[in-house]
Amino acid sequence: MKKLFTLSLIILACAATFAQTIPNASFEDWSDATTPVGWNSKFSTSFPIEYSGISATAVIDYNAATRYADAHQGTYSAQLRTQTANLQIMGMTVYTINLPAIMQLGQFNFNGISDLDFENIDVNALDLTQYLNGGIACNQIPQKMTAWIAYAPYDGDTMHAAVVLTRWNNGQREIVAQGDFASGDNDTDFRQIEVPIAVASGMEGVTPDTLNIIFTTSMSMTNENTALVVDDVELAMANGIVEVTTLPLFSIYPNPATDHIVLSPLAAGEYSAQLFDANGRLVYSASALNGETSINTTSFAKGVYMLKVKQGENVKSEKVIVR
Repeated sequence: MKKLFTLSLIILACAATFAQTIPNASFEDWSDATTPVGWNSKFSTSFPIEYSGISATAVIDYNAATRYADAHQGTYSAQLRTQTANLQIMGMTVYTINLPAIMQLGQFNFNGISDLDFENIDVNALDLTQYLNGGIACNQIPQKMTAWIAYAPYDGDTMHAAVVLTRWNNGQREIVAQGDFASGDNDTDFRQIEVPIAVASGMEGVTPDTLNIIFTTSMSMTNENTALVVDDVELAMANGIVEVTTLPLFSIYPNPATDHIVLSPLAAGEYSAQLFDANGRLVYSASALNGETSINTTSFAKGVYMLKVKQGENVKSEKVIVR
């Protein structure tokens, strides 16, 4: 299929306050059943057009994400499903276009969409990046993004996950670094994906100011049954994981460690633990833990690791040195 849009094109960005974390990275927080806090996946717009010589109205009620009661960890994840744009004449739908579901940290901006020629539109050539902008502020380039997904594609659909870091330069927005992941695999169980991030040619040493993360069910005219579930999104830096972190709920010792690390929770309840090496690779993972847990480190190379512990809504990340 031809691409409906190319995520590597320049994504215009708007002003944002300083931030170095992914908001609501585990999708546990929702304003309502279709609004994940910190993410944008809905808009509603209508505009007059001419269709077959008749005045008509294009209507898009786009609501791509739903709170999903199945998760890699925690209680919820975000499920994205194909959306439709309707062309109406006298209140009756005469034409429908299937649109891929999109969820992003930026915003939808549909100024100029009314200029589209719906009567002769080539949906496979429509570039939706013209209508995405914004993101969260940043001043670092991550090594990669990871996320846990489950995907149910139809008719050859391919999901995409993208990270785009940009900066303003002489009144224009330009890409500093980016990463893109694509898969058409049908996965009913959660699996972790990795999106390596590469610095754009000629941008070595340049500092970005805005980061956008985008998930979409397809890159082309998509089947109405295609669905993508997303959970636990993280950015891996050279020194560990960038994520919203709460007050410490665990005691971690000994640190530095020689042959083991002990996790001692300060509150009752199940928790999970993950350990990443200096390159962001996952070297240990366990869930449904209770009470004190000992992690054997004798097989780990000496160096600095990042330990991430999650209990309910609360997350703690801490450097651990193995000697």
